[in-house]
Amino acid sequence: QICRFLTSSSSDGEGSPPSTPPAFRPRRRPHRDYRPIKPRGVKERGPHDPLTMPKTDFIELGEYDSDDPLTRDFGPMGADAIRYLEYIEKHGGKDPITVEDYLSLADYITSEPGSTEELIGERRALAMDGLNEEEREKFLSDVDQFIETTRIEEMDLESQEVTKEEREALEEDNPDEELDADGNRIEETQMVQGEWHDMVVRVDSVQKVQRGGTMLRYRALVVGGNANGCAGFGIGKADSPVEATNAASRMCKRNVFFVEPYNGGLTRDLVGKHNSCRVYLRAVDSHRGLHGHPLICEILAYFGIADCTAKSHGNRNHFNVVRATFKAILTHESIDEIAMNRGKRLMNLERAKRLQI
Repeated sequence: QICRFLTSSSSDGEGSPPSTPPAFRPRRRPHRDYRPIKPRGVKERGPHDPLTMPKTDFIELGEYDSDDPLTRDFGPMGADAIRYLEYIEKHGGKDPITVEDYLSLADYITSEPGSTEELIGERRALAMDGLNEEEREKFLSDVDQFIETTRIEEMDLESQEVTKEEREALEEDNPDEELDADGNRIEETQMVQGEWHDMVVRVDSVQKVQRGGTMLRYRALVVGGNANGCAGFGIGKADSPVEATNAASRMCKRNVFFVEPYNGGLTRDLVGKHNSCRVYLRAVDSHRGLHGHPLICEILAYFGIADCTAKSHGNRNHFNVVRATFKAILTHESIDEIAMNRGKRLMNLERAKRLQI
């Protein structure tokens, strides 16, 4: 630039002003995909007027058929709000409900069902209406019935009631099928299996050490069956013994095993082992009964086995005994399975003719 200034001054003559410097040129050419950023528009800001209301769509309330002019003009909620403001103004501009009353009301609303706070809130709410004892009980029963009816209606279930004419029509169409009290057909599997019964074997308290401290829970062992070749066992854990027993009972109905007794007993001797517990089930003659370990005899009775001798060796913990017993029963084979594995017939033709089978 100095050289350019000197050359320009020498060419123009002494005392002439220097020429305008050239425009800025970048050293490198921009990329062909380069696009300059457009400037953002400035948002217009006007004077802030707190009295101006935002643009809202007003909903037109319908007409209320009421003798009260406030309710007819402003609706029930608006009328209640106006009366509340008049009540506050009448009492010197102070809210009759204090902060402690609001906190107590929040405790009543958020309290657990059946707790003391819920009972106190319910008693106070009913006392405010001026009802006597009979009217209170009737009011509570009506509320419970209304809630139950609303819940069933929201489920939108079809009517399952069977009339007398429909039941007679079903019996005429299917004379061989058995129907229950509701008119539904009883399945063959349900007729064969029978009613389910279960028994609580043991309920223990278990502890688990965690970072925050020791957690105490309960563990239950339940055994059940229908005394017709179907039985099972379940283990459940929960925070209370009742919940643990219910969980174990539900697991017992899912963890089911099947066995086919042979003349009320077993076809052969069975052995089951779990950990250090070993269970022996001896096949005996008919009408001999159940003998041996009482817990094993109860499990066999739930399976419908009436003749067996049970013996257990080793660690006779309840959990080990139950698992070893079910492992032994799983190895049981019916008379048909034994004949099929051996390739023999259950009965030769001469004996079948003799017995007229």
